[in-house]
Amino acid sequence: MPGTVNFRDPGGYDAEGGRIRAGVLFRSDGLHSLGEDGRAELAGLGVGTVVDLRDGYEVDLMPDDVAGLGLDEVKLPIFEGSGASQQGAGIITLEALYARMVTKHAGLVVEGVRRVADGGGRATLVHCTAGKDRTGVVVAMSLLAVGVPHTLVVEDYAISEENLAGTWLDTMVARIGERGVPDSPALRTLMGGSPPEAIESAIALVEAEHGSVRDWLLAHGLAEAEFARLRDVLVE
Repeated sequence: MPGTVNFRDPGGYDAEGGRIRAGVLFRSDGLHSLGEDGRAELAGLGVGTVVDLRDGYEVDLMPDDVAGLGLDEVKLPIFEGSGASQQGAGIITLEALYARMVTKHAGLVVEGVRRVADGGGRATLVHCTAGKDRTGVVVAMSLLAVGVPHTLVVEDYAISEENLAGTWLDTMVARIGERGVPDSPALRTLMGGSPPEAIESAIALVEAEHGSVRDWLLAHGLAEAEFARLRDVLVE
């Protein structure tokens, strides 16, 4: 997708009773640099809903370039601040960040999954700033819920690190530096890393506490009918 570095479609992955349908769920980093070419490509994908998981600061700094495309823009801030800014709250690992998402902010993650189920016959695009942490957890839980094997979910998550390396990561580290957060290996992992063990830790926590991702979703507000609709949307 022009203007993005971490846009992709998990369509084609094996799932329980079939495979993930292509063209119904997209994941991405920020949409602020789409430009004419990116906007045209997005319009051609049949996207009806954009679920923006960023907080107000990020939205104001890098607003999505989707005005006039007729999209339903859903603002769903998982938490206040991008991964890097969570250092100020004492969160210095991706594992700790994801643990917070699937416990303290589980209801918001589940709402993101609900929006995927409620696509209304059009595709849903889920994104945050990097497209790996908040987006990674929402997409992982959506895929696991419909029976995509753990190994494929982890592999999909891990793709982000290579996509974000280089110019994107350097730019974001410099931008965070302007807010007083010094460059460091830990910061670069927070901003651009997607090691398999990070998402594996979130999955393990969910399964340890609830038995399965499906039961975790139901425990945090997803209705049985919504779960059935998620399967109908994602699996062919």
